[in-house]
Amino acid sequence: MTQPKAKPRAKLTGADYMRLTPPSHRGVRYQLIEGELVKMAGPNDPHQVFTGRFYIQLTLQTDALDIGETRVSPYDVAIDEHNTFQPDVLFVSKDRLHIFDDDNHGIHGAPDVVVEVLSDSTRRRDLEVKLPVYARNGVSEMLAVDLDAESIAHYIGDGRSMRLSRVYGPDDILSSEAMPGVAIDLGPIFARIRGAIQRNG
Repeated sequence: MTQPKAKPRAKLTGADYMRLTPPSHRGVRYQLIEGELVKMAGPNDPHQVFTGRFYIQLTLQTDALDIGETRVSPYDVAIDEHNTFQPDVLFVSKDRLHIFDDDNHGIHGAPDVVVEVLSDSTRRRDLEVKLPVYARNGVSEMLAVDLDAESIAHYIGDGRSMRLSRVYGPDDILSSEAMPGVAIDLGPIFARIRGAIQRNG
């Protein structure tokens, strides 16, 4: 006798995400990834050091250039019906500021640039699941940060897929076509990461 097939579980939507993660529960971070609610582990100290330092440098430059807005996680990006992500850092160009939610609940649509700091628990998901979602929804660039390797993989999208453009090292100056004029010296940032690792090592 054949067993009845299990009914496939329905994918959650952005509306479900907002209902299941009310403000009173926002201390715990979640993402909606391909219709599944995923609890996020708390970031470690090197992750926070990088994110903070990179965000500060990026914000100072984009503000001075008057080219757009930056945000730092936790910040909801409802990129499509079944995916609401919280990239570590994001940038939205000046002519696309309309994607910011009128009710101040985040973004509805694709940022121009997203930054994802990889960890052992998120690396596969960030590169194999989230990157394709970013690509097909029109994100122009993704920066995948590997703190252990002291490198940043720079992916460029064409609206359908993303290709690896280059890999930055700790002695490089990071630039971006999507953020014209931005030039971030990675040396001091990675030096801070080394200090954080030594303190915690």
